[in-house]
Amino acid sequence: MLDLSEAARQFPDDPDWTWLAWFWAPGGLFRQGLTLEDIAADAAGRLACLATPYARYDGGPVLAADIALEWMAQLGRVGILPLAPAYLADEAGAEVADPVRVLNYADLVIIPLVPGWRRSACVWRAACCALDRIKPVYVLNGGEADG
Repeated sequence: MLDLSEAARQFPDDPDWTWLAWFWAPGGLFRQGLTLEDIAADAAGRLACLATPYARYDGGPVLAADIALEWMAQLGRVGILPLAPAYLADEAGAEVADPVRVLNYADLVIIPLVPGWRRSACVWRAACCALDRIKPVYVLNGGEADG
Protein backbone atom coordinates (compact mmCIF):
# COMPACT_ATOMS: atom_id res chain seq x y z
CA MET A 1 0.00 0.00 0.00
CA LEU A 2 1.29 3.46 -0.94
CA ASP A 3 1.50 5.87 1.98
CA LEU A 4 1.11 9.64 1.65
CA SER A 5 4.83 10.35 2.05
CA GLU A 6 5.56 8.12 -0.96
CA ALA A 7 2.69 9.61 -2.97
CA ALA A 8 3.91 13.13 -2.22
CA ARG A 9 7.20 12.31 -3.94
CA GLN A 10 5.55 11.03 -7.12
CA PHE A 11 5.54 14.44 -8.77
CA PRO A 12 3.42 14.82 -11.92
CA ASP A 13 5.37 15.55 -15.10
CA ASP A 14 3.21 18.59 -15.90
CA PRO A 15 2.84 21.47 -13.45
CA ASP A 16 -0.03 20.87 -11.01
CA TRP A 17 0.24 23.48 -8.28
CA THR A 18 -3.02 22.41 -6.62
CA TRP A 19 -1.70 18.86 -6.21
CA LEU A 20 1.62 20.18 -4.89
CA ALA A 21 -0.08 22.40 -2.32
CA TRP A 22 -2.36 19.58 -1.18
CA PHE A 23 0.58 17.31 -0.35
CA TRP A 24 3.21 19.79 0.78
CA ALA A 25 1.54 22.90 2.28
CA PRO A 26 0.29 21.18 5.47
CA GLY A 27 3.86 20.33 6.50
CA GLY A 28 5.01 23.90 5.90
CA LEU A 29 7.51 23.16 3.13
CA PHE A 30 5.32 24.69 0.40
CA ARG A 31 4.12 28.17 1.29
CA GLN A 32 2.08 30.56 -0.83
CA GLY A 33 0.76 34.07 -0.34
CA LEU A 34 3.99 35.51 0.96
CA THR A 35 5.42 38.97 0.52
CA LEU A 36 9.10 39.46 -0.12
CA GLU A 37 9.41 40.74 3.46
CA ASP A 38 7.78 37.53 4.79
CA ILE A 39 10.31 35.43 2.95
CA ALA A 40 13.22 37.64 3.97
CA ALA A 41 12.31 37.23 7.64
CA ASP A 42 12.83 33.49 7.25
CA ALA A 43 15.49 33.33 4.53
CA ALA A 44 17.82 36.29 5.08
CA GLY A 45 21.43 35.18 4.92
CA ARG A 46 20.54 31.93 3.18
CA LEU A 47 21.21 30.81 -0.38
CA ALA A 48 18.05 30.65 -2.49
CA CYS A 49 17.27 29.09 -5.85
CA LEU A 50 15.25 31.71 -7.72
CA ALA A 51 12.87 29.75 -9.96
CA THR A 52 11.69 31.69 -13.00
CA PRO A 53 10.60 30.55 -16.47
CA TYR A 54 13.31 30.02 -19.07
CA ALA A 55 12.91 27.25 -21.66
CA ARG A 56 10.45 28.29 -24.37
CA TYR A 57 9.72 31.57 -22.57
CA ASP A 58 7.41 33.73 -24.70
CA GLY A 59 9.86 36.64 -24.76
CA GLY A 60 12.88 34.43 -25.45
CA PRO A 61 15.82 33.40 -23.29
CA VAL A 62 17.40 36.85 -23.05
CA LEU A 63 14.23 38.40 -21.63
CA ALA A 64 13.83 35.40 -19.29
CA ALA A 65 17.37 35.95 -18.02
CA ASP A 66 16.75 39.69 -17.61
CA ILE A 67 13.67 38.97 -15.49
CA ALA A 68 15.67 36.55 -13.36
CA LEU A 69 18.43 39.14 -12.95
CA GLU A 70 15.93 41.77 -11.78
CA TRP A 71 14.49 39.37 -9.20
CA MET A 72 18.00 38.43 -8.07
CA ALA A 73 18.57 42.12 -7.34
CA GLN A 74 15.31 42.37 -5.38
CA LEU A 75 16.19 39.32 -3.27
CA GLY A 76 19.68 40.68 -2.67
CA ARG A 77 18.24 43.95 -1.38
CA VAL A 78 16.39 42.05 1.39
CA GLY A 79 19.43 40.01 2.41
CA ILE A 80 18.80 36.79 0.48
CA LEU A 81 21.62 35.41 -1.68
CA PRO A 82 19.97 34.20 -4.90
CA LEU A 83 21.09 31.88 -7.68
CA ALA A 84 18.81 31.81 -10.70
CA PRO A 85 18.97 28.77 -13.02
CA ALA A 86 17.40 30.86 -15.82
CA TYR A 87 20.13 33.47 -15.61
CA LEU A 88 22.87 30.84 -15.41
CA ALA A 89 21.40 28.94 -18.38
CA ASP A 90 21.38 32.08 -20.52
CA GLU A 91 24.96 32.92 -19.59
CA ALA A 92 26.01 29.37 -20.53
CA GLY A 93 23.99 29.36 -23.76
CA ALA A 94 21.91 26.41 -22.55
CA GLU A 95 18.42 25.70 -23.89
CA VAL A 96 17.03 24.55 -20.54
CA ALA A 97 17.63 25.86 -17.02
CA ASP A 98 18.95 23.25 -14.59
CA PRO A 99 17.74 23.85 -11.03
CA VAL A 100 19.25 20.57 -9.80
CA ARG A 101 22.78 21.94 -9.84
CA VAL A 102 21.68 25.06 -7.98
CA LEU A 103 19.73 22.99 -5.45
CA ASN A 104 22.90 21.09 -4.58
CA TYR A 105 23.86 24.30 -2.75
CA ALA A 106 20.66 26.29 -2.18
CA ASP A 107 18.68 26.09 1.04
CA LEU A 108 15.29 26.94 -0.45
CA VAL A 109 13.38 27.92 -3.59
CA ILE A 110 11.65 31.25 -4.20
CA ILE A 111 9.10 31.58 -7.00
CA PRO A 112 8.17 35.15 -7.97
CA LEU A 113 5.07 35.98 -9.95
CA VAL A 114 6.41 36.44 -13.46
CA PRO A 115 4.54 35.78 -16.70
CA GLY A 116 4.27 32.08 -17.43
CA TRP A 117 5.48 30.78 -14.06
CA ARG A 118 2.50 28.42 -13.56
CA ARG A 119 3.10 26.67 -16.89
CA SER A 120 6.90 26.69 -16.77
CA ALA A 121 8.58 23.29 -16.70
CA CYS A 122 11.70 25.01 -15.29
CA VAL A 123 9.82 26.45 -12.31
CA TRP A 124 7.93 23.19 -11.74
CA ARG A 125 11.14 21.15 -11.77
CA ALA A 126 12.81 23.49 -9.28
CA ALA A 127 9.86 23.22 -6.86
CA CYS A 128 9.63 19.43 -7.15
CA CYS A 129 13.38 18.89 -6.78
CA ALA A 130 13.47 21.11 -3.71
CA LEU A 131 10.55 19.37 -2.03
CA ASP A 132 12.00 15.97 -2.85
CA ARG A 133 15.12 17.12 -0.97
CA ILE A 134 12.98 18.47 1.89
CA LYS A 135 13.87 22.10 1.11
CA PRO A 136 11.17 24.79 1.46
CA VAL A 137 9.49 26.41 -1.54
CA TYR A 138 8.03 29.91 -1.23
CA VAL A 139 5.62 31.39 -3.77
CA LEU A 140 5.29 35.16 -3.60
CA ASN A 141 1.87 36.79 -3.21
CA GLY A 142 -0.12 33.59 -3.31
CA GLY A 143 0.66 32.73 -6.89
CA GLU A 144 -2.82 33.54 -8.14
CA ALA A 145 -1.70 35.66 -11.09
CA ASP A 146 0.14 34.18 -14.00
CA GLY A 147 0.98 37.47 -15.59
